[in-house]
Amino acid sequence: MNKIVISDVDGTLVKDGTLDINPEYFEVVKELLNKGIQVVISSGRSFSSASKLLGSLVNELYFICDGGTSIWKDGEIIKTFPIEESLWKGLFRDAMKIPGCDGFISTGAAGYAPDPDSEMYHWLTESYGFEMTPMKDIEDIKDPVIKFSIFHGVDCEEACRESFTPKWKDKAKIASAGSAWMDCVEKHASKGTALKWLQEYLGISKEDTYAFGDNINDMEMLKNAGHSYAVGNARDELKAVADEVIKPYWEDGVLEVLKSL
Repeated sequence: MNKIVISDVDGTLVKDGTLDINPEYFEVVKELLNKGIQVVISSGRSFSSASKLLGSLVNELYFICDGGTSIWKDGEIIKTFPIEESLWKGLFRDAMKIPGCDGFISTGAAGYAPDPDSEMYHWLTESYGFEMTPMKDIEDIKDPVIKFSIFHGVDCEEACRESFTPKWKDKAKIASAGSAWMDCVEKHASKGTALKWLQEYLGISKEDTYAFGDNINDMEMLKNAGHSYAVGNARDELKAVADEVIKPYWEDGVLEVLKSL
């Protein structure tokens, strides 16, 4: 079967910031793989975190990580969409001036943040399962950066709305990745761009692609799929572009659709 099944993670398969997935997903994903269907995990998370979700199946899946800026297979990066150096440094410096905000930088292979004692750092390492490195100075990062994420413990989108987003929205792609997160990536990068690249790489059409999501950063991914699904807890903007609204993640709406395939 020449098909792609691609799903977001947080708020779509699991509660945001956890690895608590229904064990039944393992059996259903195995069955899809046995039928020759390509299964893709698509997330704002790094590979170090996303790869833990369906651990024993990790080398049989494709991963689109860091908000669509890195594509992985067999534990190796096969494609990246890096941010120009002066841009990500400018994003970082401005974001760190916003009251209540923190941030982390991803190169795909590594994640960096300034304060290992912060709420964000502990959440990333202890709940999401990220592998992180404390950072003293952004000048210490020598590898190409593919994503910068802003964290706010209450409402990141609102915290960035007044000054940060208007200043940078035409220079980078900025999208909500959950109430606590805003992802900043290269202007033309997204989960949708990565999906299109993977469709061409695998020779599988848009019409044979099934996509699942819940948030703004899933919008282009759903638009690049012939069959698109928003979970019941999704943002209204995503529900508006999806072909179908299914049960929320806590009722395993995605699992139900996967069984039908």
